[in-house]
Amino acid sequence: MGLTFKEVSTMKLQRIFTVALVAVMALGLFGENKASAAGTYSISCKNDAYGMQLGDDYTQIAYVYNSPNKGANGTPTNAEQYLIQEFGQAYVGNDCLYAGAADTNGTAVVAGDVARVAVNAIVGAVSNRVDMAYAAQSSGASATGLSFTNQADGIAMSANGLVGGISLWADYGSTDMKNTQTFTGVRLDSNKYDGDTSSYSIGVDKSFGKALVGIVVSGLSTDLKTTFNDGTYKQDIDTYGIYAAYRTSMLQIDLGMGQGDSTINTTRRDLGNDKTITGKTNADVEYSNVRVVANFARGKFSLSPRLAYRTMSMDIDAFTDTRPSDDSSSVVGDGLLFSSSNATLTTTDDSIAARSVESETMEIGLNIAANLGKVVPFLDLSYSSEDTTKAAYKTEAGTDGTAADLAASNAENSYTIGGGVNFMLSNHLSGGIRAGSVNGRDDYEENYMSGSINLSF
Repeated sequence: MGLTFKEVSTMKLQRIFTVALVAVMALGLFGENKASAAGTYSISCKNDAYGMQLGDDYTQIAYVYNSPNKGANGTPTNAEQYLIQEFGQAYVGNDCLYAGAADTNGTAVVAGDVARVAVNAIVGAVSNRVDMAYAAQSSGASATGLSFTNQADGIAMSANGLVGGISLWADYGSTDMKNTQTFTGVRLDSNKYDGDTSSYSIGVDKSFGKALVGIVVSGLSTDLKTTFNDGTYKQDIDTYGIYAAYRTSMLQIDLGMGQGDSTINTTRRDLGNDKTITGKTNADVEYSNVRVVANFARGKFSLSPRLAYRTMSMDIDAFTDTRPSDDSSSVVGDGLLFSSSNATLTTTDDSIAARSVESETMEIGLNIAANLGKVVPFLDLSYSSEDTTKAAYKTEAGTDGTAADLAASNAENSYTIGGGVNFMLSNHLSGGIRAGSVNGRDDYEENYMSGSINLSF
């Protein structure tokens, strides 16, 4: 006997309700997972009683023991255990287990790039000053003259021959830096970050014929947003150094070295309870550089090829990442994890080992300029080969079984394209504007637009 229209309609309606119910339940579970993404119970990854530092029982299938009696194999019997879910999860949740970069202090990820930017800023300021000093000599006047440099950025001023042939100069610059690796979530490794640095240098020097000798004090401040661990990285570097230069009719060589210290402040998110982990440490810094420039003039045009080397090392002291204690009001769960007799809200801090980073760069470049009187437009090209300490992520406490994790960026070379115009309004006032970009560096973007003004008294 066939089904009536009413019976068929009823069956269709039941199927519709069944599908709708399943969809609602799936959405509910999805929403629950998203809401508790910070951790199964919203407790710290390093909760003193249930944190992943306590071993396999807390990083694999996790049980809440509601009885002191255990089975023969050391695990509770079915009547004496509570399984969090059907799938293996730790008390603290999968974000704590499957995150490498996101559970890493910023010093292990960005310190190498900071060292690279710092040495570029310090050496760039000194190179700019050396070029200005020799330009002043070439002009035959007390003015700073025109400078044709690839490193100059920000605003620079110099005053030559103040007392006994001693000159005072100052330089200010800024750099935007960004790692462009894809970031999709804390469980998939990345070292994405972005931010900026500002730097200053103040120096005094004196000419001895074709030679120039000086001292310089420099400072650099870095402020980064570290997306990979939902935190921040701030570093201040203070250095002092010496430099010397010598110039013939066609060749110029300058070199320098210095040392100093640094303070580093970091934050990142506890992936279990969403609280902010804080760290603070110090570092010792050393740098050195050498540059050789050839000068060729053909009518109104000049060509200045160069070869340069610069390096900075930074020894970071060991320190502690402080994890705030859990809040009882924000802990969620089945009621068995925390009770009046077993509430554990304290956490274990992270010990961050001492770390040394270094950035070493060899550069070859060419500056092409056209002397049009008081205005000198120029084009500057360079290629750099570098060896900068790359990021190092923590080893994941668990395995997420995905090939989507990203390896740390490891830049080995780059090229810079820049240009601008220098001008001289009088024997006492000159300056310039310039713009350019750093290209070809792995997962990295840097663009600059800057200006300089040189005053003579």
